[in-house]
Amino acid sequence: MKTFNQHYLEERELQESGEILLEKLITFGGKAYPNFGNVVIMAGGAGSGKGFVLSNLVGLEGKVMDVDALKTAAAKSKLIQKRVKDKTGMDIAAIASDLKNSENVGKLHDIIANVLQIDARKQKVLMTGILAAPADRKPNLIFDTTLKDITKLGNLSRQLTNVGYDKKNIHIVWVVNDIEVAKAQNLTRSRTVPAEILVNTHRGASQTMGDILNMGKTLKRYMDGDIVFAFNKVGVDSQLKVSGGGGSFLEDAKYFYVKRQGKPPTPVANLEKDIKAKISSYVPKAVTWA
Repeated sequence: MKTFNQHYLEERELQESGEILLEKLITFGGKAYPNFGNVVIMAGGAGSGKGFVLSNLVGLEGKVMDVDALKTAAAKSKLIQKRVKDKTGMDIAAIASDLKNSENVGKLHDIIANVLQIDARKQKVLMTGILAAPADRKPNLIFDTTLKDITKLGNLSRQLTNVGYDKKNIHIVWVVNDIEVAKAQNLTRSRTVPAEILVNTHRGASQTMGDILNMGKTLKRYMDGDIVFAFNKVGVDSQLKVSGGGGSFLEDAKYFYVKRQGKPPTPVANLEKDIKAKISSYVPKAVTWA
């Protein structure tokens, strides 16, 4: 049985030998930057830093399905502003103009997801377009989601396989951040999530990932690609350095694979104690990885 540090060092050795990749990237199916046919579900609670990991560590480019970006764009639409005013009496533009107010964040989410169902509609339009693409030319997709319940994975899997994606090319990256750090980062964001909702998203993501690992071979009903746990406590798990040319690069990162493409996941009980202890120290206290 391997400790977290052994898993981590093995990944580093593979990276440095060139057997998997030339940079410190999370790759999928052993390939960096595949052109077509892959789906990455970026899972993790609010404020966990999914965007940071996606930008600096994930070795795949694709169309990003980001609900937060969708909300911002929708609030600027004159047509949508009128529809919301007619249906609810609320001014969506005014609500979206002050997202430091956590109540406004909740209102905006409810309007987009429940009143207008824009996220579901946009996803349906996207899937319809993908259906027409040849089997070997399906675009790479990246879903930015909390994955706070297993139903989300089931729904995504069904939609993706219906339009021609192979389950072996559906992957998950769980971004695991210290809940206390996520709370602090939340207060500095332009979009402040209510504290209880933030904690619930972290708790839900943690529970879902535990359930996924314990599904064994039955997980193939939903996906059969890679699953990666990426720890993302700044200064502890990752180091972003500024290059001489003024750009930046990720000098170090801690992540490990709990499932490889085509293989069953590692059950929670089979993870080493220090790995489970690290997860337990990051996620809300009500959730244990015993």
